Amino acid sequence: MQKDERDLLEVLKPDFHFEVANQEETTMTRKRNAIIFSLFVLVGVALILLPGLIPDGVRVVSAAAAASYTITQVSGGGTIAGKILYSGKPVRPKRFPVTQDVSTCGKTREVYPVKIEQGGVTEAVVWLDDITGGKAFNFPEPVMDQKNCEFVPHVLLIQPGAMKMLNTDLCSHSIHVLSSTNREVNLSIPPKTAPTVLTLMRPDQAMVRCEIHKWMEAYVIVAKNAYYVLSGAGGAYTLTDVPPGKYHIKVWQETLGTRTQEVTVETGKTATVSFNFGSK
Repeated sequence: MQKDERDLLEVLKPDFHFEVANQEETTMTRKRNAIIFSLFVLVGVALILLPGLIPDGVRVVSAAAAASYTITQVSGGGTIAGKILYSGKPVRPKRFPVTQDVSTCGKTREVYPVKIEQGGVTEAVVWLDDITGGKAFNFPEPVMDQKNCEFVPHVLLIQPGAMKMLNTDLCSHSIHVLSSTNREVNLSIPPKTAPTVLTLMRPDQAMVRCEIHKWMEAYVIVAKNAYYVLSGAGGAYTLTDVPPGKYHIKVWQETLGTRTQEVTVETGKTATVSFNFGSK
């Protein structure tokens, strides 16, 4: 073979080393992409399942709530007190015939859309809407029971985090959580079962229903700060250890709606703010 022919064959001979290198690089790229995709899938699954995996009793303040409210030592705080009054038409109950679990729930149920005691509205939620720092959360234990075919309490205040749902009746109930900011939950709870843990991480006014017994409704108020309280007998309420300043104070009741006033809190003094539903 002549030299020119050998040179031509060298030029035309495929570069197997180059092809092998390209195949190895392609394989590594595919593996890397597969790993990245798997990580994205795992993160997505974790974000979906994480709320239900928080252990019983753990209370965590969400990032959004923590960013808008700072817990500090309150020095020279004041007090806000008042009453939630009602001067509207007489409140009549809604009546529901019981079609199942009569031995536990009775034959009929009466539900008052507004609870009036001593001229005042009970279980109305009163809170400071625009406070950004103050005392630590100190609400009662975040537990709601299904007892005697009603939710107890009817309105529950909690900080963002976990709460427990119980069923101490001898019949089955369900919990259907309808929320505007947290994940919807719809579960059946047979009698004599372990507490069901719900996680509500964002400030909210969540409605809870039993889809088995249609008259059963309640509310879980996930507070965005520590200055929330429920009105008691006579519609009375008190907010303590409030840092001095000007605030918007609000009241909400499931049937009557929401009202707002401004309030100025001074060191060591009590500011009186009352609301009257039913009046113009």
